[in-house]
Amino acid sequence: MDPVGAKDLAFRKICTERFILSICYSLLQQYLLVTIFLLFINFSILHPINWIVGTVRLLVSFYPWIASVPLAVGVTVHGVVLAKSCLLESRYHSTNFLKLYRNLIQRSALLLTNGTIGCLTAWLYTRFLRDEYRLLFLSSDQDEVTYLNERFVYLLLSGVFAGSYYFAREQSNPGAVDFSIILLPKVAQYWNNLSSALTKSLRKSFVGMFIYMSFYYTISCLLRHRLASFLGGAKLQDDSTLYSFCNIVMDVRLLVYTCLFSALILSNINLMHVLFRIFLNEPQHFSLETSVFHANDEPLLADALAYKQIPIVQQLAADDLFVVAEAQSNVRRKQLFALTVPGGHPNNWRRVYEVCMKLIGDFTQELEHSIDGIGPKPAPPMVLMGGVLRPTASVDKELLMKKQYNQNFGIRSLSSPTLNSPPVGGNAEQLAKSRGKAVDGGVSLATALKRIPGYDYLFVESKSSKSYYLLSVQSQLIVKVTQSLVAIASRSLAEDTYGVLQNDLSCIVHTLLELKRVVDKIGSINLDVKRVDRNYIALKGAVKRSLYRFTNAFGPYIKHLVIEPEDLKALQGFVNFREV
Repeated sequence: MDPVGAKDLAFRKICTERFILSICYSLLQQYLLVTIFLLFINFSILHPINWIVGTVRLLVSFYPWIASVPLAVGVTVHGVVLAKSCLLESRYHSTNFLKLYRNLIQRSALLLTNGTIGCLTAWLYTRFLRDEYRLLFLSSDQDEVTYLNERFVYLLLSGVFAGSYYFAREQSNPGAVDFSIILLPKVAQYWNNLSSALTKSLRKSFVGMFIYMSFYYTISCLLRHRLASFLGGAKLQDDSTLYSFCNIVMDVRLLVYTCLFSALILSNINLMHVLFRIFLNEPQHFSLETSVFHANDEPLLADALAYKQIPIVQQLAADDLFVVAEAQSNVRRKQLFALTVPGGHPNNWRRVYEVCMKLIGDFTQELEHSIDGIGPKPAPPMVLMGGVLRPTASVDKELLMKKQYNQNFGIRSLSSPTLNSPPVGGNAEQLAKSRGKAVDGGVSLATALKRIPGYDYLFVESKSSKSYYLLSVQSQLIVKVTQSLVAIASRSLAEDTYGVLQNDLSCIVHTLLELKRVVDKIGSINLDVKRVDRNYIALKGAVKRSLYRFTNAFGPYIKHLVIEPEDLKALQGFVNFREV
């Protein structure tokens, strides 16, 4: 197998193992939620022992395990679709229409699996209710006629609506994974998210229940009779749609079940994302060195940092690099500073150094290119004694009268372009007129399209969209790589016995100063950084902390390490702790 294929297989194996564990724990989570549901519907304050014993007896029976098979299949399919979305390479889309078009299949599959999980969860929970909420058809003892049970249909559709509601409100970027700064044990992470997920989902279910009522009434007006005829010609208990809807929404027990179903479905899907994040956040130790004497199948840290096809692998490699840089034990850093045998070359450090410098350099170049053409921030208004300086009404009136006078008498501004002289000849004149009409028609059509509400949002690329993408998606990786690189350089003063970093310190400083210059430039231009305020502040703070740490470690040797005079001048503020 070729080396590229071997690397790709190794990295995908790392992610696949984590995805399988996430799906398995998501399946076990279903029985936890079923337990919560059974404890709620069987609650009896007068007979607490019978309440608990009866719930446990029902849980250990064979029926819940058989009834939960469809839901387990739906959860597995949803986990596979969610795993595929996490494996996608992050790409920049210039317009929102292009983003929706490229992600249409993925988001449609996620919407379908969310609605399926909601429907199957509602069906499973109705298996434990009484007949009037559990059966699709009800028979009348008097006239022996089968009626459609609209309460069961109401509960089943509430599950579909809850799953779709979560996708529309919460799942804006399903493939994104936030890596925790402080990593807690898996059990602690899950239980911390379990209580918050249940309370938030219960609160959101109240709002979603009223939205679902209007949705169900619309659906019942359109499809109520067609559904009854499709299901074997079953009759409706009430011919009036409004009367039937009022009977349903006035059933207090049914409303409680609907709210409970929605809360548990929202919690279920939310906790599935929590489990994926927990297992994807688990640290991964990559190999730092290879030996020519025996084959090493472990993926290298430098290769993982450069692997852009799966962003999760890059984040895991950046976390591992940060662990190597900040660990109290210097065992792995010794491997980084070691020389190869045979040969005596610093290949371990060179691989990591070149990848880190390329990541920071490419990010700096793209970020600087994304803010080209954006003007500086407008100057603040001139404040005088008594208020802000503004044009008076007489000045506004004078400008308006001057503009009207020029239009009435055909006086053209000197800054406007001159009109071309008409061509000689009737044919040329007609041709020019037809071309002018065509151009005017195209301009008027484009102007009409731009006036449509939402046209700019879908089809026009904003000036800050590329900057927003870089700061929101790639800045976390750059923050960790920057701090790790400087931490390794600072510790090399005492641990690098062979001096493998000595010739690279000036390049590290120059790259960090270039990144700082671009980041500071963002604060001085008219860019909406409120959308990425957290990531922008984190990146700016990481660059400053890295430069301060470098100057604090190499303060006495700055003049011997830094070659460029501009870099040396820029570092003086950090050396004197007077950087602004």
